[in-house]
Amino acid sequence: MDPIQNPLFREPIGMTFRAKRELMDLSVEDAAKALKFGTHLIEAIEHEEWQKLGAPIYAKSYINSYIKLLGLSEDIRNEIPGMTAAPQLKAITYAKIEPTRRSPKWVLPTVSLIAVAALLVYLNLRQSPSEALSLDALVEQPATPENQAIQAAVVIDGQSNTPETAPKSEALAAAPVKATEMLIRSSQQSWVEVRGKDGSVLFSGTLGGTAEFRQDPAKVGKITVGNASTAEISLDGVKLDISPMIRDEVARFTLSDDGKPTAADPAPTPTLPNE
Repeated sequence: MDPIQNPLFREPIGMTFRAKRELMDLSVEDAAKALKFGTHLIEAIEHEEWQKLGAPIYAKSYINSYIKLLGLSEDIRNEIPGMTAAPQLKAITYAKIEPTRRSPKWVLPTVSLIAVAALLVYLNLRQSPSEALSLDALVEQPATPENQAIQAAVVIDGQSNTPETAPKSEALAAAPVKATEMLIRSSQQSWVEVRGKDGSVLFSGTLGGTAEFRQDPAKVGKITVGNASTAEISLDGVKLDISPMIRDEVARFTLSDDGKPTAADPAPTPTLPNE
């Protein structure tokens, strides 16, 4: 009988990690110090408590780092649940925010014209018949140089204010229009977390394909996107460039008041109580 036989049952994955670590004469603390993360993450991997590693994007990072430290075959990742299979998409419900209705562009000029006409009528009523300025006559008469001069002068309390002496009105500065909808989507699977300005979680999950997330940018604080090179973030249909914020395929940023993405401090490594 062949003394070397395949085992009837394969050794548990977590035990493989532990056996290799002990063979290298490394303690849990030594391994955690070498990888620069908590001992509870080492213990979670060796006890196969994958849910304690946090979101899938972080779990994959921790497991890959431990595999490289121990010099294990990368094929072991295929035996870990969730490392190869695409994550389940969660149904996302959202309410589309309709942009604020804006006044037509002709409203302001029309109101200004009515105000000028009312002022001329008021001044015409205050003047004597010999000095009265006929609005109809000004409108119907041809635009000769003499008529233009009459129209340009306004008599107030017996004093004539010509264009040179009359006070000039200042043009109203157009207020900047702020974006009313932020859209996040991805051509592939991307893990996304969106927090509000008060730190509350507005969304946490995976986007890809037809799944997308919409929100009022005024309510958005910090945004974290995994697999960021395949993700697209836009404001009212205008795509934002987040490439300067991408580090190791993860982008962390906020939106400034004018809608520009600004790099945010990276989130601290999640800490869990030791077993």
